[in-house]
Amino acid sequence: MKLRSAALSGLVGLVAGSLGAVAAPAQAATIVNPVFASSFTCPATVCGLDPSTVISLSGNADAMGAATRAANQLSSLFSNNVTANILVYGIHDGTNGFLAASLSSQTVYSYNQYTAALTADAAANPHNTVLNTAVANLPLGNGGADPNGTLMAVNTTDARALGLTNGVNTAFGVGNATPQFNATGNFVGGGGFADGVIVLNLDQPLLYNRPMPAFDSSVGPLYDAQTSLEHEMDEIMGIGGAGSQLNNANFDPNYAQDFYGVNGPLIGPMDLYRYQAPGLPSFDPFVPSITGCNNPAFCSGLPSPYFSVDGGLTFIDSFNQAFPVFGGDAADWGLNLFKLCPGGLGIGGTGDVQDAFSCNNHSADVHFGTPSYLAYEAIGYNSANAPEPAVWGLMITGFGLAGFALRRRRLAYAIA
Repeated sequence: MKLRSAALSGLVGLVAGSLGAVAAPAQAATIVNPVFASSFTCPATVCGLDPSTVISLSGNADAMGAATRAANQLSSLFSNNVTANILVYGIHDGTNGFLAASLSSQTVYSYNQYTAALTADAAANPHNTVLNTAVANLPLGNGGADPNGTLMAVNTTDARALGLTNGVNTAFGVGNATPQFNATGNFVGGGGFADGVIVLNLDQPLLYNRPMPAFDSSVGPLYDAQTSLEHEMDEIMGIGGAGSQLNNANFDPNYAQDFYGVNGPLIGPMDLYRYQAPGLPSFDPFVPSITGCNNPAFCSGLPSPYFSVDGGLTFIDSFNQAFPVFGGDAADWGLNLFKLCPGGLGIGGTGDVQDAFSCNNHSADVHFGTPSYLAYEAIGYNSANAPEPAVWGLMITGFGLAGFALRRRRLAYAIA
């Protein structure tokens, strides 16, 4: 989940004293480094969080351990030379609120700047057949029909992973790929220490150590803290909710001009791969028809859009198109009406870490073979242990066989 604020709506989306680094596995040059600062200093008018409600997790061994394990999982997967410092805090937001939420650094680049960097990365990494397929099909996706006029809001982590530097001129000047938060979470706009901020909702029934037990009615539902933290780290790295601008477009159709002072369509990297049908990209802010929904302002009647890297031919996972009604992020994965959550308490998604609505009593990570892993590859992250291209082809085919019937979904129990 991403937090929104008046000043930073386009930049957002789920340790005392010292700022210690977490060692990443030796084979990976991509380092995700959780930092547990002693204070949070970003004003509510900028970050949308009351600083007095944000709590340091320094000394909270359970929460720090879950964050460290989530970061190490991501650090082990990719080989791009980028380090992301991510500030991790606690917050009290009630049991009906989110599980975790995040703020992300973003810079505006032209479509041509970003896709040229993607193309260069694909050429340098032929083993990343997901990216090479995605690049070959960019003309069919959002922005492909207007490459000279489309702009892209790109997370600074993804920008650095692709070797991007300065973006285009906006109302805030020319941004770059450097982190935009200082070491206590204040937004400084560039040249900072951290690429993002995560707040973990300590009021939720979180379990900090795996394995996750089966549902027990005498205990009630539990949610995996490591999964929730990894979900938000993914967003700061550039996939999931922070990889789309559809939330912002829904709340303000003129968002690009009102916030950034720029003209033209503004999309995110994940929006390059949002399809309604083969060859038909989607940037639809309305939800599909759902049972009992008679308001055309919320029900377009169209099928849910889905993530595809081959021009819409292959369905990988549905996007969360229900966010105006139920909440959640537009570039997280949607619900699956045909899959119950563990314990049978509600309808779940595919079980992927980037599902918009987390299942109770369920753990998930980004790993080879998951939709989130493919999303990372599609925005330019390259495997630290590249499989043979033939394996990628079989994996993509397997997702395609899942069919389009799974792209209708409804609310589960907790927003990730």
